[in-house]
Amino acid sequence: MRSPVLRAVSAVLLIAFASCQVTQVPEEPARPDRVVMGYYTSWAKAAFDHTQIEYRYLTHIAHAFAWPDPSGNLVVPADLLYPALNAAAHDAGVKMILSLGGWGNCAGFPGMSATAVNRSRFIGQLVDFCQAHAYDGVDIDWEFVSNDTEKANFSLFVEALAAAFRARTPALLVTMAAPSNNYYGRWIDFERLADDFDLIGFMTYDYHGSWSDHAGHNSPLYAYADDTCGSVDETFLYARSRQVPLAKLLIGVPFFGRSFDCGGLGLPFTTSAGWDCKDIADLPAAAWTRTWDNEAQVPTKRRTDGTMIISYDDPSSVSLKCQYVKDKLSAGVIIWALGGDHRGGRSELLEVVGKSFGVR
Repeated sequence: MRSPVLRAVSAVLLIAFASCQVTQVPEEPARPDRVVMGYYTSWAKAAFDHTQIEYRYLTHIAHAFAWPDPSGNLVVPADLLYPALNAAAHDAGVKMILSLGGWGNCAGFPGMSATAVNRSRFIGQLVDFCQAHAYDGVDIDWEFVSNDTEKANFSLFVEALAAAFRARTPALLVTMAAPSNNYYGRWIDFERLADDFDLIGFMTYDYHGSWSDHAGHNSPLYAYADDTCGSVDETFLYARSRQVPLAKLLIGVPFFGRSFDCGGLGLPFTTSAGWDCKDIADLPAAAWTRTWDNEAQVPTKRRTDGTMIISYDDPSSVSLKCQYVKDKLSAGVIIWALGGDHRGGRSELLEVVGKSFGVR
């Protein structure tokens, strides 16, 4: 038998051990249950820096933009590198993706992709850059692949890029910003390349703008009236018809809208401009009337004097788009662009996305 002293000591140790057993381990930060990839533009830093980003609502940040020159050299603008952004994102468990191209930065893609030597040079520089500057992969935003030769070379580039990136430990990601319909989509061999991309984000916005012959919704969820310029739903069906897997398919949620200097949708106009959603939200109610399109499932604002209409997204339409993603069992969303909804110290639309996908 043990002495009373030993029994007492044993009892104390058991109590202490039990106390240690019930100590709770701190929970990991909540993450959305879908992919939420927000584009962060290098020119946004002055007005919207890394300390203002609500990382808990994001899974990936696509940092825009670098690009190739025609010989396959990586061109990195002087204002792109932002180590504090990469560090803050990684501290929050968010992947950092280097976005390549973007509107106006794509002249080097055809030459880069035209030869094995140029492709290899560019891919090697991308691997080195990602490792040196803490990026988790790249996003290809070639606007746009436009003919059969470019189509063939794009496929060769993506296949070589994916092979090189997956040979790394850990593997680097390959994602893409894809056109919203077959006008440019016909030059992308989605069927061949589906396995090479980790994620494919369709740019389901800019269905109307300065290039249109009539005013229309920027990002309608569904087709409306007799408009034939496209919708999120039509792009989703197109992507599925091109065998893009649901587990890789992202739809676009714009944090911007487009104005037209006319009295309503479907009318001709002279000028069209882009607006951040934060600026649209601040328009005075006395001068602007909000209406809701039950077919398109998006709002508009119309100036009371009839001289301008703005198509945009607000919390209601963003929530519906997120629900669409969940209903369709799609992978998630891309957002152009972070900061476009930031007002009063909050990212209002990003918060809707995050809460829709499970983050409270």
